[in-house]
Amino acid sequence: MKLKIRIVMIIGLAFGLTSCIKENKYPIVGTWGELKLRTYQQSYAGVISGDTSYVGPAFSQDDHAQFNNDGTGSIQLYHHYYPSTLEGLAAAGNTATTNIKYNFTVVGGKYVLNAQSPFNSPGGFATTDTVSFVDGGGMLIHSTFDNHQFYIISDAYYAKQGHQPL
Repeated sequence: MKLKIRIVMIIGLAFGLTSCIKENKYPIVGTWGELKLRTYQQSYAGVISGDTSYVGPAFSQDDHAQFNNDGTGSIQLYHHYYPSTLEGLAAAGNTATTNIKYNFTVVGGKYVLNAQSPFNSPGGFATTDTVSFVDGGGMLIHSTFDNHQFYIISDAYYAKQGHQPL
């Protein structure tokens, strides 16, 4: 009888422990390190200029994205990256760490990021950020910023920390 009670207790304990483990509601949840960035300007007519790519050593551990089960997240940039046509901005923006907080929602097979603060886009400038997954377990954050003269577009590639890069 004691053996049966012990077996039932062990099974109950095992079940109790496994039910306490929180599963991620979304595949996006976790910390993602930045691996590569492509940024460029695009005119309203579709002409691309300043096509610039940054890889590997350009990023530090402080360049990352963090997403949580509650639909919030943040993207932290240790360094600001601009298309080569905006060299003045690139030189001025190399020293500040930026941490932008987002809410995310699932739309189709992608995630849409909405900045939590309206001050990230003063003056009515429109920013659109979407997240999609790419082959190899990586993540792509596609951002489009409309400054009322042209678009600044960036494609940032991330890998989940603790996983192999793309």
